Amino acid sequence: MPLAPAQNDNLHLRSEEVQEIISRPPAWLIRWGITLVFLMLSLLIGLSFLIRYPDFVEAKVLVTTADPTERIAARFSGQIETLFVKNGDKVGIGQPLAGIKSTAKIEDVLFLKATLEEEPFMRDNDFLFPVDLLTELVLGEIGLSFLEFERSYMEYRLIRELQPFAGQMEGTKASIEEIQKRIISQQSQKELLDRKLYLAKIDYERNKGLHLDGIIADKDFESREMEYLQMEEQVNLMAISISQLQEALNTAYQTIKNTNINREEEETRSLKALIQSYQGLKRSLRDWEYTYLMKSSINGTVSFQKVWGANQQVNAGELVFTVLPDDKSQLMGAMKISPQNAGKVSVDQKVLIKLDNYPFQEYGALIGKISSISVSPDDEFNYLVYASLPNGTTTSFNREIPFNQELLGNAEIITEELSVAERLFFKFRSIMIY
Repeated sequence: MPLAPAQNDNLHLRSEEVQEIISRPPAWLIRWGITLVFLMLSLLIGLSFLIRYPDFVEAKVLVTTADPTERIAARFSGQIETLFVKNGDKVGIGQPLAGIKSTAKIEDVLFLKATLEEEPFMRDNDFLFPVDLLTELVLGEIGLSFLEFERSYMEYRLIRELQPFAGQMEGTKASIEEIQKRIISQQSQKELLDRKLYLAKIDYERNKGLHLDGIIADKDFESREMEYLQMEEQVNLMAISISQLQEALNTAYQTIKNTNINREEEETRSLKALIQSYQGLKRSLRDWEYTYLMKSSINGTVSFQKVWGANQQVNAGELVFTVLPDDKSQLMGAMKISPQNAGKVSVDQKVLIKLDNYPFQEYGALIGKISSISVSPDDEFNYLVYASLPNGTTTSFNREIPFNQELLGNAEIITEELSVAERLFFKFRSIMIY
């Protein structure tokens, strides 16, 4: 007769193996295993809140000076006529580096420039210029402007030296002196005539009374009256002559005034034309320099971008020289970051700069701090970010890196420090969105 299931289980529980397990107490690992697992999980969860590591945004960085390195490109396609410097030379502001061939001689143009910049030419309201030293120069495109300046200068000097209005002034002044003498002489004559007229009038009045009394004949009275009228006429004519001389004197004075005005106008016109042509010459010189002459606009060290020499061809827009500024006291890192995660970058955040030229594992990283961020992206939708370097080129390993050129590298902008739990929470939340 088969056994019931319950009886079968009881027999199985009381088997030799089961009895052995039941009769032996469990080991401590089994007894405390659940507790240890719980403690380990609690520790891991606690550490996930305590352990924090930085979140960063990566970008390519260019370490340069606060005054940026100058890049000098050719503005005109042609052959190099003269190289004024060698690779690695110290250069100053405005110093020529190289000249491209043109219809002008570079030496002549530079001599003209030095002459124009030598000293002020206005002295005591007079313009003096050593134009005789420049007549044989080969100036090419500048020649027309120089010829205009030379013509204006010669006209100005002729007016200043020959004084074309001086003769007219002297003649007018001599006429004034003669008229004044004649006026004085005729005024003296008029005084005599006035006296004669006075006496003639007395004689006329006396004879008139005698004529009315019938003492003298009509003929004698008419003779006396005629003499009186003639004397009066002479006085009037003398007054008219003096008035005409006075009018001539006023005209002479007005002529002197007009001559002075014309002289001032002519000298002012010639000086203005000279200054305009002088400015035009300087403008033509600047245009020529801008086109054919490559110059440094900062103090620094020049670096050739190729092996350049005389008669070598350069193309417009081709980079020929770079000039590293002498002032290296203030360095900065220039970066471009993509729109992704750009919102996490802000001013004063720490930046680790790992240079390509100096391995990070050996030299360490430069320490920077975000100083400014562009408010809008560029044409490629990247944001420009600038970082200052408070420690200069001293790395995190306290090693000094020589700064003889611009340095390229990778930047890590530390945006914030998050715990492991926060990162897991962010991941979990992003999953829940979907």
